[in-house]
Amino acid sequence: MKYNLIIILLTFTLIVYSQNKLTNEIDKYVKNIESNPELKVSEYDWNKITESQVDHGATLRIWKVKSQIVKVEEQFGTSYGRYTRLIYLKNSKPKKGVEIEENFELKNNEIDYSNLKTQFKMQIYVTGLNELIGEYEFETKEEGQRKATEPYCDLNDLFAILNEITEL
Repeated sequence: MKYNLIIILLTFTLIVYSQNKLTNEIDKYVKNIESNPELKVSEYDWNKITESQVDHGATLRIWKVKSQIVKVEEQFGTSYGRYTRLIYLKNSKPKKGVEIEENFELKNNEIDYSNLKTQFKMQIYVTGLNELIGEYEFETKEEGQRKATEPYCDLNDLFAILNEITEL
């Protein structure tokens, strides 16, 4: 019985270690993208690309190395703040997604439009692909609490914009 427990604990420890190693490697890859001076950025009107409307405007930025997309940013203005989604790609496949909700501060019971505060941040690491069902596998890290946005029913929805931008 003791040996079974030891084997289970050892297996669990190895799984946790390998997941941490994978997320650290992804973060290192993201830092390389962020510090790459050769990236070319293009900016688009998100409303025109998606044929949708957002009240306070939305932009789509795409960073490329040569013709390869390595980073996508969707940013939406709202009456209460700003909502941002980032996607980092490697070989045209998502490696990491980041969702950030920022809200304007209240000052004397009025909205202070000059002061944004990060309310919620979720980092989504793509740890694999389940080829049987064609969906990504994830590990997530969350900071703070959502105030205005809704959680995803399916984290694969975070990457839906990638289907819309293949021609850009």
